[in-house]
Amino acid sequence: MRHVDIRLARRVALAFAAAAVALALAGCAPQVQPLTFQNGPAGQLHRTAEIVYHRMAIGYLETGRYTTNVLVDVKLPAGAKWTLLDYARDGSSYRLRVTSTQVPGTAWDVSPGGVQRVTAP
Repeated sequence: MRHVDIRLARRVALAFAAAAVALALAGCAPQVQPLTFQNGPAGQLHRTAEIVYHRMAIGYLETGRYTTNVLVDVKLPAGAKWTLLDYARDGSSYRLRVTSTQVPGTAWDVSPGGVQRVTAP
């Protein structure tokens, strides 16, 4: 009987050690925040830039290259436009800028790396 008690104690100790390690590592895990948009025209423009990014990514997955053809039916908020700033001839990369007359001085650059808010000239 004594031999069984020692095995049980080792298993319990091992379980507690594993739980402690798991909790310690959970504190190191990155926290994912939901994407939140501002209200009003700035939020609408940011949301549009995110839609442009995802449309371009889907187009790349479908065809193997980036193409602005996938943006033909993107609904733009009032006063908004997208402008192609850079495009690789082989369709491997691009950079677009989404701006609006409703949000002067602010723009969102869209590239395969994501969406980034920038100061518009």
